[in-house]
Formats: sequence, C-alpha cells, structure tokens
Amino acid sequence: LAAGDDPAFPHLPILQPQVDFWTRVFAQYSENQSVVHSMDDVRKVWEVLDFTDQAQSLSAVQLSLLKSHEETAAKQHVDELLKQVDALQATPEKMNDEQRRIYQMYADSRDPQRFRNAIGTYRVQRGLRERTAHALQVSGRYLPQMEQIFASYGLPVRLTRLPLVESSFNLQAYSKVGAAGLWQFMPSSARIYMRLDEVTDDRRDPWFSTDAAARHLRDDYNALQNWPLAVTAYNFGRGGVVRALEQINGTGLDDMLRRYDGDRFGFASRNFYAEYLAASDVERNWRKYFGDVQRDEPTRFETVETRDYVPYATLRRLSGTDDVTFHTLNPAYNDEVTDGRLYVPPGHLIRVPAGAADRFKLAYASLTGSERFEHQRQFYVMHKLERGESIARLAHRFGVSQASILAANGLRPGSRLRAGSLLKIPPHDAPSTVTASADVPEAHVLKASVHARAAAAKASRTRLHKVRSGQTLGSIAKRYQTSVSTLRELNGLGAHDLLRVGSTLKIPSN
Repeated sequence: LAAGDDPAFPHLPILQPQVDFWTRVFAQYSENQSVVHSMDDVRKVWEVLDFTDQAQSLSAVQLSLLKSHEETAAKQHVDELLKQVDALQATPEKMNDEQRRIYQMYADSRDPQRFRNAIGTYRVQRGLRERTAHALQVSGRYLPQMEQIFASYGLPVRLTRLPLVESSFNLQAYSKVGAAGLWQFMPSSARIYMRLDEVTDDRRDPWFSTDAAARHLRDDYNALQNWPLAVTAYNFGRGGVVRALEQINGTGLDDMLRRYDGDRFGFASRNFYAEYLAASDVERNWRKYFGDVQRDEPTRFETVETRDYVPYATLRRLSGTDDVTFHTLNPAYNDEVTDGRLYVPPGHLIRVPAGAADRFKLAYASLTGSERFEHQRQFYVMHKLERGESIARLAHRFGVSQASILAANGLRPGSRLRAGSLLKIPPHDAPSTVTASADVPEAHVLKASVHARAAAAKASRTRLHKVRSGQTLGSIAKRYQTSVSTLRELNGLGAHDLLRVGSTLKIPSN
C-alpha cells in the first residue's frame, strides 16, 4: 500500500494513471474544457479544448452546439492523423509536427499495428470542477445521515462518496439508459432494493436510496469479498464480475483489468473504481483543491408513519410546512400522488420538519373519515402490451396480482392477449383495513434498520400461513388484521416479490 492508503480501498498500481486523470477531471478541468484522450491509455491526451472565452458571450444552447461540433472535429482529426502516421511510420523523418507528436505518443509500443488499432479509440471528457464544487456544497445536507446509514450496516462510510461519481449529488439526475437519483439505480435493481411503483420512486429520495445502496453494496461485497471488485460490480453488475473472474481464473480487479476483454467491460466499467478513488480523494482533501467551499448544513427532520390511505395534501398540511419544504423532505412521490389521483398508503414514513412530529401525530389522530381511507383510490396505469408479454409477467413487473389485472380488464384466466392492446394495471393490492404499529419512529432515517429490528422482534412470536391459490398479501393481511408492510418486513419480501402457492408466510401474533 502507498503511504496513507486505505487498506479497504487500495490504489492499485495498474490504476494509478486513471486515478491521476480522474483527479484532474474532478478538481482541475473546468466544465468549459474538453479533454481529447485515448480510451486505452488516459495518459495519451491529444488536446484540451478550452471554451472559457466563448462561454462568456454564447447562450447555453449555442455553447453546447459549439462544444459538440469542436469535440467531434477534434476526434476526427486525431483519427486522420493516426491513419497518416500508420502510413508513414517507416519514414518518420517525413512527418510534420502533428504527425510526429502522435508518433511519439505511441513510442511505448513496438506493435506495427498500434496506430491503426488506435483509430476510433479517442473520446472526450469534459471537466467537472464546477460540478464537483457544487456537489461538495450540497452533499453537506445528506452526508451525516448517509454515513449513519452505512455505519448501521457495518460498511465503510467512505462509500457514501460514490454519488460524487454517479450523480454529483444531484437528486434529479437521470441517465440516457434510465438510471435515476443520487445513486443512479436502474429500474431492475431499484425494484429489488426499494419501492418503485405507481406511488413512489424511491430512487429520488436521498435517504431511502442511500439505504438501498448500502444493502446493494453489502450484497456485492458479500459475493465478491473485496471492495475494489464490489465497487466495480456496482457499475458492471455482480454477475458480470463473477463471470469475468471465472473466465480468466482471476481473483481481483487487477486481474480483470489485465486479462479480461469482454465487450461489456468497456471504458466506464474499467474506470469506475479509479473514478471512485479520485472523487473520494478529492472530497477528503477538498480544501486543497477548492479552498473555502461553504458546505450546506445537514437537513433536519423527524419521521412519522401513515396508518391509512391519506391524501398527500393532507399530510403536507399536517406537517405545518410549505409545499416546497414538504416535497424536499419527501421527494419520492409520483405526480399521481402529489396531484391527488392516488393516496399515500399506510406504513409510509413521512418526514416533517424537526420539532413537528408531535403536532403531526395529534392532528393525524383527529382526522375524519373524509381524509383517511381504508382503500387506495381506483387509478389505473394504461399499459400497451408488447409481444411476448403475459399477465404473469405484468403482475410481476407492476407488483400486483394476476387476478386483479384480469378483473380490471374483464378478462378470464387463459384469455388470449394481442400485442398492441391496452391493459389497465390497477394499484398495488392492499388490505381494506390496516393495523399499524403504535410505535412511530422518531428522527430516524434508517428505514431498513428500523424495519429489521421490528421484524426480528415479531419473529419471536409468529405463526405460519400456507399460501393458497388466489391469495395476495393484501387479503392475507386483512385476514390476520395486520399490514402488508409488516408481512413484507417479517418475510423479507420486496415490493415486487410474488407469492407462490404453497409457500409459507410468517404471520405476527396479535
């Protein structure tokens, strides 16, 4: 290990050039600078395009168009030079200055195909200095609680700096491939670790998504047994890392970097751990790189829990705060909820300003039947059926029972479905009555930890129920006078896990 290196997150010698490069990207290169470099060796930088002067006079749209045009032209120019040098490599004395510079950049290789192979390998990386400075500022709102969450799982708190790479701590970040939020969860992995349905998208919630990311990274580490691989798996996929190591008979990330050349293990995945090291190093030494950045104060709040189906507007009113503050504290709710088409379900943790929880509980207890309900509002998602989709597949995707989809569309079991037809997808199954715990968590963000402790306590006094055909969590919860959330917690079920006929559920004893 290098002096001062973190044993859990070593600076692998093979990655040092990448760490140096990404350190400059995060801390030195401006958003108005574009680095034209080789994907195969980030030390090979052809040019740094600088748009600082143009940024003073052009509109954002004009500047964006200019950058894209100049970046494309620069990559094309490098490719043309590589072709020229490939043709002239036997007579370097005939090269002009630009050609000779390319020739010298590849002096570390004797491969006669090196110039031809490099064609098309140059990419552009825009600087992130301003974005990183802003991320350092806003991260102060979340890091103390994020560290608390990771510590509760026994994980290194340094992992909480991964959003510097993923989203620059932008809660509204969305990628071209559908990843969202602080931790850039894809929908497929989000459905394993958090709520993603017609009511909420917990990827937008910095606290719930952090809890999900902690469990995701814990599972990655348990499968791979070291943090360089686990961090890489967060980007490349746990299964991808396992298969890569099996293919090359390797044990560590350095083996993958040296010997694995799978098509999916591209520039982003190969550089992900190096980016993480660079970003977390920059954050640990932020004064060195950014001077006196004013970091935001941690967001303070308390949590309460819904026991019924309640309009979002009612919860906002009971919180005693304005729309913006309430949404900031509870950012996961979809438009269908915030505009009143769907209710907030029972068992949801709601954040209210610090000091407002007791007042909220008193006001909630006095709500009449016109503002607290036993059923979700009837709201349907319209889904256009794609070729090969089945009722079973849709039920799994949307977290509802097959029977409810059939009933909503007037279909019988075994009905033929045609691609292109529209189906109504009902809300999640829910009990008609809900018995929620009387213990409401106080100022606490460790949702999964709270639930785990509650489930452990209930597990010591449970009975068993064998699932029969047609039963749902909602109907079972109603039968035993408990809540769907309690059954999910007690049995380790995710929001989209399906019940299997014949399986056994733990039921809390009343």
